[in-house]
Amino acid sequence: QTDCFNYVRFLQSYNSSHLYACGTYAFQPKCTYIELSGFTLDQAAFEDGKGKCPYDPTKGHTGLIVGRWHCRTRAGVGELPTVPPSPSLNPCLADGELYSATFNNFLGTEPVILRNLGPHYSMKTEYLTSWLNGTVGGTWWGTARTPPCPGTALPLPFCLPAPCFSAEPHFVASAYVQESAASSTGDDDKVYFFFSERAVEYDCYAEQVVARVARVCKGDVGGARTLQKKWTTFLKARLVCSAPEQQLHFNRLQAVFTLPGTDWQDTAFFGVFQARWGDVDVSAICRYHILEVKAAFEGPYKEYREQAQKWGRYSDEVPSPRPGA
Repeated sequence: QTDCFNYVRFLQSYNSSHLYACGTYAFQPKCTYIELSGFTLDQAAFEDGKGKCPYDPTKGHTGLIVGRWHCRTRAGVGELPTVPPSPSLNPCLADGELYSATFNNFLGTEPVILRNLGPHYSMKTEYLTSWLNGTVGGTWWGTARTPPCPGTALPLPFCLPAPCFSAEPHFVASAYVQESAASSTGDDDKVYFFFSERAVEYDCYAEQVVARVARVCKGDVGGARTLQKKWTTFLKARLVCSAPEQQLHFNRLQAVFTLPGTDWQDTAFFGVFQARWGDVDVSAICRYHILEVKAAFEGPYKEYREQAQKWGRYSDEVPSPRPGA
């Protein structure tokens, strides 16, 4: 019965005068704006929260609004797609976009990383659960585990068409990194998502849960013919956190804190992990530097080989443009 309460799962600044909030709303997720001066709901601005907030309050979820602040009255920027904008939302609108990692249906069987609001097209992961949790079909990008070092871990990218069943992901956190700043190559800003899920690059019968980091480019507008309104820059990698001397691997990601630096290249992610050691639950904190994560996504990757029915490192020439670029 308590699951039918309205659990607020997303609450973030939308502009200088409003917050944007989403709640489960008795398994019918809704989103709206909250005026900061009186902390009151905008009753005319309620919208469907599908893809922005989970139906089930027990499901993992993360999201963030990315954009710049502009004072304008032009319609369509930072306003609701189906409801006439409230006059109180006109000043200082955000040309912001909501990026969310959640479950897109009532049953909680469709995990999705999705972008909506803002000037770009709505975008999401392909409805092939291999992108996020590895059921039959599709292709996704991830990483093979590198030898762990105390207090740190590096991923190593690969390409994976998913061959077998795996469990739903548990979304934990997200982060926005402005990698376009002073870029000599015209690189795009990135949005990173952190979660745990069952691995599919190992034995299908081994229910091993691993931690992941995924990323998309902020300027991704989808494919022209295939992957229309779907991410073309989606990549994911494994996060390794371990204590080698105890042969202990912390695979369940609980929380992530992003520590920005004076430059985006100084950004670091701190993950809180949990593992079972005998009869005791133990925890650890591992640090990941943004350049290490970036190097992993630009490194070698794996592919699924149908004849051998197992994963192997991709050894042919890397296509251009590189997948995920």
